[in-house]
Amino acid sequence: MDLGLPGEILTYDYRNKTERPATAEIPRPLRVVQWNIERGYKLDAVISTLEKLDADILCLQEIDIGNERSGGENHGQIIAQRLGLNGGIAIEFQELRSPCRNMEQQGGGIHGNAVYSKFDMSFRAIDHAHQPYNWPRDGAVLGEPRTGRRCTLMAEISVPKRPPVLAYSAHFECFTGIIGRVGQLCDLLLDSRNMAANRPHQLVFGDLNTFAHSLARFSPRYANGWYRFRTLGMSEPEWWMKNILSWYADDGDNNRRLNDEGLPGNLRFSDEILRAAVNPGWFDPFDTVKDITISNHAGWMTAKADWAFVRQFSVVRHWMENRDFDAADHRCLVLEIEYAHPEVLDEHRTMTRRIAHDLELRRTTRIWAWCSLAAATVLSCVAVRLARSSMVSGLAR
Repeated sequence: MDLGLPGEILTYDYRNKTERPATAEIPRPLRVVQWNIERGYKLDAVISTLEKLDADILCLQEIDIGNERSGGENHGQIIAQRLGLNGGIAIEFQELRSPCRNMEQQGGGIHGNAVYSKFDMSFRAIDHAHQPYNWPRDGAVLGEPRTGRRCTLMAEISVPKRPPVLAYSAHFECFTGIIGRVGQLCDLLLDSRNMAANRPHQLVFGDLNTFAHSLARFSPRYANGWYRFRTLGMSEPEWWMKNILSWYADDGDNNRRLNDEGLPGNLRFSDEILRAAVNPGWFDPFDTVKDITISNHAGWMTAKADWAFVRQFSVVRHWMENRDFDAADHRCLVLEIEYAHPEVLDEHRTMTRRIAHDLELRRTTRIWAWCSLAAATVLSCVAVRLARSSMVSGLAR
């Protein structure tokens, strides 16, 4: 099996062009999918789900090729072949075969992110400027020695008789904290903004690993950095919505919500991040709080880790598949979307700001509830001590 190197793109095209030519107009809204398929450990179940969905565009993460842990097969090719799709895979890592890996982690191949479609595509790999974890140096510490770095696959998709679509398939770092992931988010915000004038219709999908809250907040491995404590009262997705996704160009060129003047310089976001952390029109229709996409450790660690941002599309409907996590450890996000005029950007901006405002009120309510509970607990303890002292004094007399 020919394996590529990190940063390279592999392509496969198994479309049956006689059934429906690539130039035939789509008679319904576009159906698009976001899913981290967990290395394809249960590839047949994944493909069965995708076959039923019959989506026009798929953004998938954790595509394994030639790794022992997932049967040593070329999952990128198998998915394209069995679904009859055109596809590209951006290679992030060479998974080194090593005795420090257990069988569930054993490598020997490559690993990356993919975009599949029924339509013609061209591809570009986005090498993230922000790499919060040094995998070539420190991967063995986690029992996963590998070479390479995080990169996002961008596909320009030629939808018949409609404007082209830019689709990003991203997988952000999990062994970091909010600061590291904000850097990777800003890499894509900047790229999206630079492309928006000529390619306004965009999908920015991915497993962004936004789970630095709950139990993970106390793990230096999964949530390092000062922000794991500054975000008390909010989950990481809520914090993103309030502090980044609700900041637009008309709010200012620099995202002042991230500019915490009270923090020392080494704990603050850089000027580069402040300039980049401006929403260019992304909108995710899934609920930031309720639409959980991962649930680990018997449900003690849950999060909206997966995002499905659309730009200049109207969302007709959206739902989740793999709700019981039978096929993979992430839920599958499905959207039906239609092309929209630029006015939809104003509608989405208004909705996002309202959501962010509501989340801040929720946080305030939570903090007051915690403070009230703490105060009631302290007063109860004091009352018990006073009562005991009174009883002892009465017995002494």
